[in-house]
Amino acid sequence: MESSLNCFIQIKNAQRIAIITHKNADTDALASSISLKRIIKDNFEKPEKKYVVDIFTDSIEFNKKDDYIIQNDEFNKQTCDNYDLAIALDCTNRDRMGIYDKIFKKATDTLNIDHHSTNDRFAKNNIIASNCSSTSEIIFILFIQINKLKCSAGTMSVIYSGIITDTNNLSQNMGPKTFDVINILNKLTAKEGIELEQVRNYYFKSNTKEQNALLAHALSSLVYSDDGKIAIMKIEKEDFEKTNTTMNDTLGIVDYAINTQGVEIGIIFINQGDDTYHVSLRSKNNINVGIIAQQMGGGGHTKIAAFQTKQSDNFKYIRTKLIDICEKEIIKTSDLEDGDLTNLFSDMFAEDQKNDDNK
Repeated sequence: MESSLNCFIQIKNAQRIAIITHKNADTDALASSISLKRIIKDNFEKPEKKYVVDIFTDSIEFNKKDDYIIQNDEFNKQTCDNYDLAIALDCTNRDRMGIYDKIFKKATDTLNIDHHSTNDRFAKNNIIASNCSSTSEIIFILFIQINKLKCSAGTMSVIYSGIITDTNNLSQNMGPKTFDVINILNKLTAKEGIELEQVRNYYFKSNTKEQNALLAHALSSLVYSDDGKIAIMKIEKEDFEKTNTTMNDTLGIVDYAINTQGVEIGIIFINQGDDTYHVSLRSKNNINVGIIAQQMGGGGHTKIAAFQTKQSDNFKYIRTKLIDICEKEIIKTSDLEDGDLTNLFSDMFAEDQKNDDNK
């Protein structure tokens, strides 16, 4: 717990703070960044000490459904030449910060908060809770539940948005405390007249006709490998153009692959037209796609992971290499007994103290 205590000292000692989340920010990345900024301003700022908190993300556009989260916040406006503290959120490594890694590198002090087990622990202080569903859940547990800092109902609804989307409507990547956190959030926000069920419906029961058309293109590309244990889909640039959609409209499509009977690994290749394929992976049973993605230069969790690859690297070669790694992982885990999952979850705030001490 030493790192979690040290983060409060870091924030108290700072006055100019940069919050940096990953490229192509998803809802959890945005929600954790905005909620942390609000918590810092509401709890640490004093009349005699005003905080500057700037949020950065190397993203061209956001999911339209996240408009309600970000409408009152400004992104990528650097108001300081140098920050006292740079906080990386939801980033497995420094490369995930994209062009804003330079701000992180230049900061006097650094903090890394993330829920991915493949995190590189690249900061001076690292809080890696790999058994949390999302970085938003970590923010709630660490700042609100454990340390009892004040948080508005509006900010709690933002935190809920990060949790509900990163778990795909509470269907995957759940941590041992996730349902407890959801129940607490529901009770606290209901007292202020906010019904979180409306947020849930907003994200998962309001698909557009364009999104359905994109899904149809993805399903038409569906193929199987390894005797039906691996399902692969593909979305190309022209699919986005034909359906008037963007990368942000692909949320949840890969789940149609993994939800197929007999499939143990679901994969979707998404080409945005910038010479790069974004590859998302999902798994069932004991298959660890985080390990698979790590071998491809990415990372993630046991059941959810992703990586990126250049189209110029030869798509057929990348696809063949990925399938080969997947097949080996399926063989390796096929005989795993249920009892071997006893130690699946690490400590809530895992430490790599030796690594941190050497920084």
